[in-house]
Amino acid sequence: MSMEIYEKMGLNLNALIKSKNYQVAPTAPKGRPGSNDKRYREYRLQLINKNNDTSQKVIKHLSAELKKDPNITGIKFNQVSPNSSKFPSYSFRFGGLEFDLIIARGANAGEKFETRTVTNLDKFFKTRQDSEMAAVIEQMNESYEPFAGREIVKVKQRTGATKKEGVPIAKLGAIIGDIVLTDNEGSEWFISLKDVNGNTFSSYSGAASLFDKTGTLQPKSAGAEFLNSFGADLNQIQAGFDERAGINIPRPRHKIERPNNAKIEKIFNRAWGMNYFYVRRMPGDWKVFWLGKSKLDKLCRGIRIDTIRYPSKKSKQITILCSNSVENYVIEVRNSRAGEYPNDTKFKVKK
Repeated sequence: MSMEIYEKMGLNLNALIKSKNYQVAPTAPKGRPGSNDKRYREYRLQLINKNNDTSQKVIKHLSAELKKDPNITGIKFNQVSPNSSKFPSYSFRFGGLEFDLIIARGANAGEKFETRTVTNLDKFFKTRQDSEMAAVIEQMNESYEPFAGREIVKVKQRTGATKKEGVPIAKLGAIIGDIVLTDNEGSEWFISLKDVNGNTFSSYSGAASLFDKTGTLQPKSAGAEFLNSFGADLNQIQAGFDERAGINIPRPRHKIERPNNAKIEKIFNRAWGMNYFYVRRMPGDWKVFWLGKSKLDKLCRGIRIDTIRYPSKKSKQITILCSNSVENYVIEVRNSRAGEYPNDTKFKVKK
């Protein structure tokens, strides 16, 4: 019965929002369990024409239309959806079930850059007339010889799941990649594309487990285990957030672990993944390399902890600066939804 309701909800939503340049994401027409809050059935509403941002129109339209149905109750507009890191939503109850309609907005600068690059690559492989893309392909050829001998017959943007948990490291290229190139033998090659400001290369969701609802740090959580791997002081983290919240109660002391090089390498192995091309636009040039096992080892081995910055009155972020002979990294543990306690972790290369 629930699946019938979910399917009908998707059809009704499409009929309701199509005139406003919106549709239910075709990859999940019946919705899906909430990305963060499993109480909800999540429907991602996306622009049909991404270059025409009509999000404000659809927000106003939904507000009026949802209120017309007496069977829909508990309607709430969320500035940031409980199931998204940046998009607003409407949540409500219908048929004894909870729903969350996430309203995705127009393409950001990174998405526009990706779409433009796909178009330019496709044009290059058909005409060989784009000098900038020719330089990118030349670097790709030089960085991985097996690719150099293939003819590319198709270029497309990758769609589908982005969840990396449970995926073998050797297959993460298919998840991390933004662009898929198909060659004349049917093989697929993945490109992780970054613009000039694209210094983030991975994220980690375990940070949300670090604190409970009372603001008490959970020392056995996945978030705490992650921070212990880097030798972070859980006591300073708790004290920093307590100071921010004006909490002055005794807290249990937590053992301070030494940085664990084996665990750090394992964390970075999964953060980077492998078997794809890393292609980043730089001022006046491109940074291109094939991320195979040899490159992965260079990026992930021998990482030392340089500095750890803890939360305080002025900051609610935990920042880990670390490096090896190849790269300088910044790990940011923070709340991506304007909340207080961490729910997200970003891995970045220093600009």
